[in-house]
Amino acid sequence: MQVLMRLTLLTVVLGAVYSTFFSVLRATERFEGVSLKYHETRTALDIMRREIEGALLMNPRAPEDAKNRTSFNVRDRDIFGRKASSLDLTAFSFRGGKVDTISYFVKENEGKLELMKTVTPSISSRGSYTVAMIEDIEGFSIEINFNNKWVGTWTSSDTGRLPDVVRLNIEFDDQGNKIKLTEYARPRVGREL
Repeated sequence: MQVLMRLTLLTVVLGAVYSTFFSVLRATERFEGVSLKYHETRTALDIMRREIEGALLMNPRAPEDAKNRTSFNVRDRDIFGRKASSLDLTAFSFRGGKVDTISYFVKENEGKLELMKTVTPSISSRGSYTVAMIEDIEGFSIEINFNNKWVGTWTSSDTGRLPDVVRLNIEFDDQGNKIKLTEYARPRVGREL
């Protein structure tokens, strides 16, 4: 009888330990996945902020009569109802101090959105390259503060200047909760034509 009671007690204790172990394991895996998404998003926002702060109004490599001579353009778009802004700018690269033409845009891939970046170095013969900044996002939006209102479209060739403040938003899913991280940037290098 005592052996049966000990086996029953051992089974209950092992069941509790087993359940606790796997609960902790699931929580750890979830935390690692979510913290990685937060880190990727913060890193992408920081890179974009630095590039916007180094934006130039005039593309020094473009011919005088080129349409892209001024280059800070934001377009308000969506993909199946999810925000998918795009940004084209000429800026000093935060890596190496060269002038690059940079584009950020959202691409749909098998129902999921990816934030992409294309860089075209102005003095390199390598040509442009495109990389995925963040996969599996819910939305990417860029807003410009113009006349004390946030607008989703900006074309420097029409305005003749860089925006004063740019708000960058990236949204992603965290276990059913939509998380939105925001960064503000102020172009500091070139201001007006």
